[in-house]
Amino acid sequence: MAPTTSTVVEARELFLTGELTDVENLTLRGVRPEIAESWRRSALHGLTPSRALPRNSQGADADGRLARGADMVIVGRNAALNDLDAALTLTDNEGRLLRRWVKSARFERRLDARHVVVGASIAEESVGTCSSGIAAEVGRPVMVIGHEHYSEGALTMTTAGAPIRHPVTRKLVGTINYTCDARDTHALMLAWVQRLAMEIEEALLDASTLTQRALLDAYLKSGADARHPVVCLDDHTLITNAAAARMLGTGDQALLWEMAAKRITSPDVSPDAQTLRLESSQTVKVDVQVVEHGAKPVGALLRLTPTSPRRAAIAAPDRATGLGRLHGRSPAWHDWSAQVRESAANGAPLLLWGEPGTGKTATARAIADDGMNAVVELDAALLGDRWIECLTTALSSDSLSYAILRRLDLLDRSAAVATIRLVENAAVQVIATATSFDAPQDDRELVSALGAWPGPVLVAPPLRERIEDLPDLLTAIAVDLCSRSPRWSGDVVQLLGRHSWPANLHSLTNAVRAILERSKGPEVTVAHLPAYLSACTTRRSLTGLENIEAHALVAALRASNGNKREAADKLGIARSTLYRKVRALGLDLTSAAF
Repeated sequence: MAPTTSTVVEARELFLTGELTDVENLTLRGVRPEIAESWRRSALHGLTPSRALPRNSQGADADGRLARGADMVIVGRNAALNDLDAALTLTDNEGRLLRRWVKSARFERRLDARHVVVGASIAEESVGTCSSGIAAEVGRPVMVIGHEHYSEGALTMTTAGAPIRHPVTRKLVGTINYTCDARDTHALMLAWVQRLAMEIEEALLDASTLTQRALLDAYLKSGADARHPVVCLDDHTLITNAAAARMLGTGDQALLWEMAAKRITSPDVSPDAQTLRLESSQTVKVDVQVVEHGAKPVGALLRLTPTSPRRAAIAAPDRATGLGRLHGRSPAWHDWSAQVRESAANGAPLLLWGEPGTGKTATARAIADDGMNAVVELDAALLGDRWIECLTTALSSDSLSYAILRRLDLLDRSAAVATIRLVENAAVQVIATATSFDAPQDDRELVSALGAWPGPVLVAPPLRERIEDLPDLLTAIAVDLCSRSPRWSGDVVQLLGRHSWPANLHSLTNAVRAILERSKGPEVTVAHLPAYLSACTTRRSLTGLENIEAHALVAALRASNGNKREAADKLGIARSTLYRKVRALGLDLTSAAF
């Protein structure tokens, strides 16, 4: 650890003026690599030294476990702050300040003036270079002295911070930081906060649930090694070895839990290994073993066996793996896309049938429009009485390659018969779509619905049968709506996977639009879900009245920031009644929900 020197002050000024931006050159000027990297990240966040200040933030440590564990440790260390112009701060893994311990009134006013208060974000993206931000970013203790800070308001301070990890999963849960005047910097500060972080982790281990310990025991007994991917999880906890961690994306974790949950809730189902296509396009077989505690299922141990080589997740989909810009990973999607490609290649008229919002029109466009074909679209709902006239002109054209005929289910019988006759003699290749809320049982019923369709009839899979595609769909829809794609947390993917999506992609698009209106940051969490989605993503199907009641409960809890007593008061019911209704409705009110 080097003290702040005039060399660092000069390097900082050169960096801020844009004269010296390369990390390697900054280190040659005497700036520590972790500081230089943090300066670069701070600039990429769009921060300026004068505007790098804590921001208001909500939703941190909803169950209070981290704060309670830290309180148990700090209460015995409080005396160390007596007569010191210094403070200890605790943040969660997003940089939100959960606790602040300070004895000096003068130093307390100093922190207040900089808005370093409970509930504010002191993450790197808010305040720039500081100990909490770097500790969370690199996962190791760090001290930031004086002009090593990015924010102008912190240039006279020193901060020393250490990461806090969950004792079972070893994931980052927060940081503990010591802040003092730069003139009072001492080398032992860093060792002290490291020790505090270790003691907080020990306190969290003592408080860890029996379920988590059962999962940890199952994981340790599994004999997991670096070559065989193993995951042990419940709906709150995820334990993996390095081999599994390298394979899994955020959305994969949620899908694995849904797969495990089905096995836990349906013990009579065959325990045969299931197949899952990961975000990386790699296919794995998943063997699920239920983990029990006291004869009660509490989670699952999953062994993953790769069945296909890993491919880059960012590789552009081609005609062999998707339909134009449309792609997914679920078996239902791959079966559908393969059938569509094969049928279209034969040149016969193709009819795509299915529930509303299953992507029939998008599929037709993906097949027809490769950038070279001349394509016409005709919509039965828009053309009305002019349908046969326009259809006759289009299907007899020599200049067209494809004709996409939309919503044939809206035709009356005479128009349907005439359409079939024209399609049979068409000079262009036809791809048609028809919608049904109750899909027929087989192709014969589909054919009879439109007379005698002269080609293949394919049924599009509804969204509820391709939940594995949710991570890809969420990203694609977000980009289409606002040209950006935030990171979708595993909790969100998991909860949305429980929704029935009555209008399929139409429902999902509306949900994503509502979520993005609530979330402007880099990650979508459960706190950003509208109340109607939180109410609908329960662990069982609800009746109409139950849905209304669930919606009211979730809305009251969200308005109360998760405070059960306050929510009960808003609803005019006893808190015990609220708990009973939550259990009866199967609502998922986990730590991330509010």
